[in-house]
Amino acid sequence: MNTPPNEPGPAGAGAVGHGTAGDVTAGDGAVGHGTGDPGPGGPGPGHSLGPLVRIDGRWLLGDHRDRTHLELTPEGIVPHADGRPDAVVPWGRFMSMGIAVTPHRWTGSRRTALLTLGQMAPLGLTGPHLTATVRHPYEYWTGRFSHHRGQHYAPHELAAAAELFAVVVDAGEAALLGDSAWLDGAVALIRPRRPPAETRAALAKLLAGTRAERGLRKP
Repeated sequence: MNTPPNEPGPAGAGAVGHGTAGDVTAGDGAVGHGTGDPGPGGPGPGHSLGPLVRIDGRWLLGDHRDRTHLELTPEGIVPHADGRPDAVVPWGRFMSMGIAVTPHRWTGSRRTALLTLGQMAPLGLTGPHLTATVRHPYEYWTGRFSHHRGQHYAPHELAAAAELFAVVVDAGEAALLGDSAWLDGAVALIRPRRPPAETRAALAKLLAGTRAERGLRKP
């Protein structure tokens, strides 16, 4: 799926679009990240939100065991591919951000896209990814990550993750995504199943509280 940031994915695509949830259906028997129960080698309860997981004190997007993942650091997003980190993309560059990912691994895989000529793979050859508009220079940026092996992501967690990235970056607070303590609280807050509007309201309230603690006025 290739939609602009903060626009919903195509209905029936089975993928969460950028900023809002697409028309997704629950998988059968969500395991690990879909339920909060730790999967093999995965995080414990409360330390995950769909593909967003906390491992050894670090928040990662995607399965680090499959090499391709994104690391959220205080400086920015560090893409990892082939077991090696790439150059950091500073938080100050991000203007908008969205996430594209499916509940099931096979529907979001590049292999499925090739075997079915894209008919059963809404994410195409890109696979699961973050997409963003960045500045200095202005361009579209895509960060690929891998779907966790053996995991089905709960659709409501995918929707919450989409809201998290979209709301925080749109508010000009992208750097908070690199604050592991803040992200701990944010994930715990929005992880329970709730309507998207309530998730956005909860995030807005959390951001307002964070700004108040810093002594900043609401923009």
